[in-house]
Amino acid sequence: MKLYKKKQVIDFMKNSLISATIAILLSIFAHLIIGKEKIDFLEVGLSSVKIYFSILPIVFLKQRNFLFKDGPLKATFLILYYLILVPIINFSLNLKQETSSLKYFFYILSFINIVLLIACHGVLLKYVFSDFLRRRRKVVPSDLVVVITTYITIAISFGLLYTILSLTSSTPVFNGITKDLPQIEFYFKHIYFSFITITTVGYGDVYPLNMVAQFFVVVEIITGIVLTNVILGLVIGSGILSAKD
Repeated sequence: MKLYKKKQVIDFMKNSLISATIAILLSIFAHLIIGKEKIDFLEVGLSSVKIYFSILPIVFLKQRNFLFKDGPLKATFLILYYLILVPIINFSLNLKQETSSLKYFFYILSFINIVLLIACHGVLLKYVFSDFLRRRRKVVPSDLVVVITTYITIAISFGLLYTILSLTSSTPVFNGITKDLPQIEFYFKHIYFSFITITTVGYGDVYPLNMVAQFFVVVEIITGIVLTNVILGLVIGSGILSAKD
């Protein structure tokens, strides 16, 4: 069964085009507010791209069952989009600080994106925790994939959280991670630390230096243990992987 129709594709393309137009107009308007004698079209273009990719998921969410059936799979796709594609685009653009007549608008967009990111996690966690533990539905083989992707997306989400903690702190938050690193490496280091935390490997090369970071590390470890030991155990123990006679 197709999860999209010709009309849905046309509507998505139309809304995407409208979003791109809005992004360009907002960027031009912001640069005019700065009062520069000459508009830097490169900066306008980079700002437009950043705005566009920030609002594109909202367009995607507006259409029900487009590309993915609404539910865990769609939530997983959006989480990975927010946590991998959007940061890479933002870091690659490397916008100058003075372009930040748009910075408050970017803050608003970031807030909206974070709310959507939390909502997507809520969909996954409800599917994994609430539905399993309350036995609202029968466990199926695809649930194994959902649990694993939930585990991965939570690890990347904590990596983003650790990155934000480091960026907003005037002092180092994690040993072994400094702000003089290239932006993409800086982000990846936090994700790397998150994965060795949620798996409780703990190499010791990176560790938290303040109480706030230590608190979130504890939360992540507990989440990882519950996901692997309780939920994954329930899925495997349900017998879905057993060979049928």
